[in-house]
Amino acid sequence: MSGETLVDRIAAFVRRPREEDFTGLAIEAFRWQYDNVEPYRRLCERRGMDPAAVTDWRAIPTVPTLAFKSLELAAAPARETFRSSGTTGERRSTHHHPYPELYRTVIDATFPAALLPGLDRPPMLSLIPSRHQAPDSSLSFLADHVMRRYADEKSVTAIGDRGIQAKVVRSWLAARQREGRPVVVLATALALAGMLDALERLDLRFRLPAASRLFETGGFKGRRVETTRPELLARAADRLGLPAGQIVREYGMTELTSHFYTAVLAEGDPDLFVAPPWVRVRVLDPLTLEEAAPGTSGLLAVLDLANVGSAVHLLTEDLGMRQPGGFRLTGRAAGAELRGCSLTAEELAGSPREGGRGIGEPSGEPEGEGGDAV
Repeated sequence: MSGETLVDRIAAFVRRPREEDFTGLAIEAFRWQYDNVEPYRRLCERRGMDPAAVTDWRAIPTVPTLAFKSLELAAAPARETFRSSGTTGERRSTHHHPYPELYRTVIDATFPAALLPGLDRPPMLSLIPSRHQAPDSSLSFLADHVMRRYADEKSVTAIGDRGIQAKVVRSWLAARQREGRPVVVLATALALAGMLDALERLDLRFRLPAASRLFETGGFKGRRVETTRPELLARAADRLGLPAGQIVREYGMTELTSHFYTAVLAEGDPDLFVAPPWVRVRVLDPLTLEEAAPGTSGLLAVLDLANVGSAVHLLTEDLGMRQPGGFRLTGRAAGAELRGCSLTAEELAGSPREGGRGIGEPSGEPEGEGGDAV
């Protein structure tokens, strides 16, 4: 079976999922990557794994997101290249993505359901850089697609080369408040904090129309921001008139194609992320990489069928806890907790004496910021 045929079948599953098809597609994606991603095949061979013998998606070897910082993991030629932002001084993760149309299909299957119930092409304010400004950002890819497909002509992107364009934000918020039509604001937590800072300096308050909502993603990524998330929510309610029940959180990362959203608009838990039907999430003990005991925190392992072009089964650096219906984020793994990830990444890279490159050795990829959300 060709890669394109497999991608078409996964796209069909994303549009109309059937539970009974999941495992078969996961196994096919694994075998496709074994055949076409050389570092991944090397990992499987080192472990004596025969892809033909794998019948359970849980048995598919995970690829640590650490590996995206030094290896090219692509099952076909890339049509988009996404790089993480993260914190200054770290190597950036690079996702060589062969199937951007599949990414658009994933966005269409998740974003409207999470953010747009009851709304028809609402005005949107984006505090996420445009693709022109950040062509290698997977988050900008998402925002660009959403703004083009789901937003009306009164939508704007209010991020410039120097950050948030406060005058544009003020004018847009004032106009939408007068019109009384629900709006959607797209922002990272960091950008939202910056916008609220600007409104507070000017002592401005707005009351966005009822049923407005906010898409919030990412954390503060190590930047010095003197606020907590509860404080941020309180400030959004004060300055924008947006209650916490209208703020939808998104979780994703450069290395993944799919996203997780909270179901807060459906009166769900505001901190519980829900996986779409083509994704499975497990919580693993950081040291043993075995399934963590119920109710305990561990590393999140994600099997994402839409990652068929790179690595379908990822081991993240994020800590989480399973709960009925989804998972909660509990933090970021410390160095000691990443030991299992590092060992697996070294297996992917190969040892130096075998002609490979150790995970900590120079890769020739651009230095910069690494490990981000989306």
